[in-house]
Amino acid sequence: MFAQSRRKVVINIFAFLIIVSTLIIYAKEEGVVGRTQKNRKGCTCHNEVPSSDVLVSISGPDTLQVSQTAVYNVTISSNSIKAAGTNIAASDGELYPVSNDLKILKGELTHTSPKYSSSGKVTFQFSYSSPQIAGTQSLYASGNSVNMNGKKTGDSWNYAPTKTISIIGKKF
Repeated sequence: MFAQSRRKVVINIFAFLIIVSTLIIYAKEEGVVGRTQKNRKGCTCHNEVPSSDVLVSISGPDTLQVSQTAVYNVTISSNSIKAAGTNIAASDGELYPVSNDLKILKGELTHTSPKYSSSGKVTFQFSYSSPQIAGTQSLYASGNSVNMNGKKTGDSWNYAPTKTISIIGKKF
């Protein structure tokens, strides 16, 4: 009787651990925020330190009018990339996904699921709307290169150089 009860407890604990592990992995696949140079935390769920093997860049206009919206790209490349994810933040202004591969979470953008590579790179497109005040603003991004084995091994990440945008004009 005791052995049967003990076996049920062990089975329940094992089932619980499987469910929790699956939820943790699934949550990470749906992206995280607060992992850019704006917050200086990095994508430590994939590796503790950034890797120079992963190149992350932000491209788009260097100058905007106040309250203007423009399209930008974050590109992640690596020799070992199978899929990638990203986190994008702004010092001020608003970020918007252009397609369904990004979503807004806590005022930042993150991937909705790993995006598979084409020719050794992955690009995420988004819109940035500048604030109503002239000045200098910054866009921040981090990107990860993952091998989709469900483990940290073989995964790498890096920060993009901060993209500085001059906001000109006055809002009347």
